[in-house]
Amino acid sequence: MTTDTTPHSRAYDLLASVLSNKFEVPPEAIVPTATFEQLDLDSLAVVELFVVLTEELGIEVQDGEADPDLTLAGVADLLAEAVKR
Repeated sequence: MTTDTTPHSRAYDLLASVLSNKFEVPPEAIVPTATFEQLDLDSLAVVELFVVLTEELGIEVQDGEADPDLTLAGVADLLAEAVKR
C-alpha cells in the first residue's frame, strides 16, 4: 500500500484490497486505468463491491454514481468525494 494519506489514495488502497481479497482479482490486474469489464466483474459483482466499499468507508454512493464504465481511479475519486460529504 502507498504512504499517501489523501482521501483518494486511501479509497484506492481500500478498493484494491477489496478487489484482491474478496473478489479474487489478481493484484497485477489492479491498475488505475482498469475498468470492471477488464477485471471480469459483472454488474452484480460491481453492486456487491460498492456495497462493501460504502460499508467499509461509512458513506453513501447514489446508484447513478456507480457507473460500471468507471476506471478504478475514477471509482477512487468517487469514493473520496463521498467521504468529504
